[in-house]
Parts: sequence; structure tokens; C-alpha cells
Amino acid sequence: MAIPHTPILLLRFPDGDVEHRSTRGELPVGTIVRSRGALWRISRFENDAAILEAAAVDGAPGGPVVSPDPLGDTPLTLEIFSEE
Repeated sequence: MAIPHTPILLLRFPDGDVEHRSTRGELPVGTIVRSRGALWRISRFENDAAILEAAAVDGAPGGPVVSPDPLGDTPLTLEIFSEE
């Protein structure tokens, strides 16, 4: 059941858009999130859309490169790691 008056944020990934409903409110620019098996940073806002870019992760040189899962009909999970 949807929560009334819950804000909807449009998450704009490089390969498509997804609507995200949250009681948390707006996430600030610079926030790192994990979704679709990869890390993303909110780089800016355009109107009602949060523009996401791949987040650089400090790690060992030559470490594995993570490709995000494709967008589809499955529900999107968004895990918030840090807010700047």
C-alpha cells in the first residue's frame, strides 16, 4: 500500500530513468548509493530528476569492474551509503 503524500524522485541513470518513492525526502548532491549492483553518486538535479553517475571507488589497482544490472521490470533497491 502506498504512503499518501510520499515524494517521488526520478532517478536518471546513464541508461534510463526509474521512479523512486521515499519517505526520506530529497537526497543531497554527492550522496553515494548502491543500486543495480553498482555504486552511484548523485551529481546534480535537473527539475525533479536526480542525475546519477558511476561512483569512483577506492580499491586495489586492477580490481574487478562492476557493470550495473540492466534496468527491467524488477523493483529497484536503493541503499544509501553516505551523504555529503
